[in-house]
Amino acid sequence: MKDLQSIHEIEIVRLASDGTGVGYIDGKTTFVTGMLPGEKGKVKLVESKSTYQRAEPIEISHPSSERVSPRCPVFTQCGGCSLQHMNYEHTLEWKRKWVTDTLQRIGGIQDIEVEPVIGMTKPWRYRNKAVLHRDAQGRFGYHREKTNEVVSFTDCLLLSTSMNKKIKKLQEGMGSCCSGITTATFRQSNRGKALVLLDGNVKNTGELEKKIKALRQEPEFSPSVCSVSIPKGNVDYWGTGPQFLNEHIDDIRFRVSPRAFLQVNPEQTAKLYSLVLNFAQLTGKEELWDLYCGIGTITLVLATRCKKVLGIEENPHAVKDAIENAKDNDITNVQFIQGKVEDKLKAVSHIPDIVVTDPPRAGMNPLVIEKLLEIKPKKIIYVSCNPATLARDLKALTTDDGKEEGAYSIQKVQPVDMFPWTSHVESIVLMTNSGLKGK
Repeated sequence: MKDLQSIHEIEIVRLASDGTGVGYIDGKTTFVTGMLPGEKGKVKLVESKSTYQRAEPIEISHPSSERVSPRCPVFTQCGGCSLQHMNYEHTLEWKRKWVTDTLQRIGGIQDIEVEPVIGMTKPWRYRNKAVLHRDAQGRFGYHREKTNEVVSFTDCLLLSTSMNKKIKKLQEGMGSCCSGITTATFRQSNRGKALVLLDGNVKNTGELEKKIKALRQEPEFSPSVCSVSIPKGNVDYWGTGPQFLNEHIDDIRFRVSPRAFLQVNPEQTAKLYSLVLNFAQLTGKEELWDLYCGIGTITLVLATRCKKVLGIEENPHAVKDAIENAKDNDITNVQFIQGKVEDKLKAVSHIPDIVVTDPPRAGMNPLVIEKLLEIKPKKIIYVSCNPATLARDLKALTTDDGKEEGAYSIQKVQPVDMFPWTSHVESIVLMTNSGLKGK
C-alpha cells in the first residue's frame, strides 16, 4: 500500500459516472477529481483502499483539448458542477457513454444503441429551484460534495439573476439571527413569480416575522413577485403571499406546493414531455397510467390527447395539487390516487394501453414491475433520472425471469441533458410488449 500524500505520475483514460477522472498507478485504479481523459500529470494520493485509491491533481503537464476554464468562481469548492471544466458538447458524449455502459453492465442490454444526448443551446441559468443550507454564521450555500460544509456564493450560474439577488437579500436580511432556520428552498416559475420556503426549528417566531416583514420592503421580496413559506407542524404553512406557485407547461397551468416535485429545467422539460408524447403516439382512444405522477404534469398533458388517464402518487401534497390542477384546467378524464404505487396497483383491475412511469432515483418497486409483467400493457414509457436503477428495472422488464412470453422489447433509449455541467442525466425509454414489437 502506497503512502498517502505521496506524489505519482498518471494518465487519465476515462471518466467515472460522477465525472471523476480514472487512471492507473502501478495497475491500481485511481480516481482523480478535476482531470480529464487524455490528460497527464502529477497527483497526490489522499485515500487508499484495497481495490482502488483517490488522488488530487498537483500539476497537469498535458491538458486535454476538451478542457475549458470553469466559469464558476467556487467550482473547486462546491463540486456540484463536476463537468464545468470540460467543453459542453463533450460532456454530452460522456453522458451518452455512461448510459450505454450502465445499461450493458447492470442491465445486460447489449443490442440497443443509445441516442445522442439532447442538450441545450445555452446551458446556463436553467434551474427553477435551489435548496440552500445555512451555516453557523448565517451564510446560505450548497453543501460541498460529500460533506456538510456550506459553500456560499455570490452568483450561481445555474440560477437566474433574480434568484441570485433573492438569495443575497435573504442572507443580508436575516444575518446570523433566527439560527433555527437551517435550509432555504428557492423556487421560480417560468413567468417570473417566486416562492421561498424556510425550514427549521423556529422558536422565536416574533423575531422571524420581523425579519420577513423587513424583507417585504425589498423589491426582490415584494408581495407581487415573491411569497415566503414557513412550515408549521406537518401540514400547514404560515408566511406571506400565496403558498404555492403557478407553473405553465404546454398551455396547462399547474399549482406547485412548496415541497412538490417539479422538473428543475423548464426548457429541457418541454423537450422531455414532447418525447413522451412522440413515444406514446396517442390517437385519443387510449387508456393510460401515469405512475409516480407527482403534481400531474405529464398526466394532464397526456390526458388532453387520450381517452382516460390514471395517476398514482405517494406524496399527499402532490396529489392535492394534481387534483386542483385538473379542476383548474377543466380536465375531467383523469383520476388521481394517493398512496404507494405498489400498493395501489393491487386494487386496479383494468388493463391500460400505455404505462408511463417516472419514479424517483431509487427506481420502481419490484412489485410494480411484477404487476406490469402480469397485465402486459402494449407500451411502457420509462422516464429515469438514474441510469443504474433504470438498467436494473429494464433488465427485469425485458427478461421476465427468463420467460420469453410477456417480456418487453426496448425500442429506443433517448437521454436528455436535464442537468448541464453535472454528472446527472435524464433518460426516456420506449418499450413494447415483445409480441407487439415495432407496433
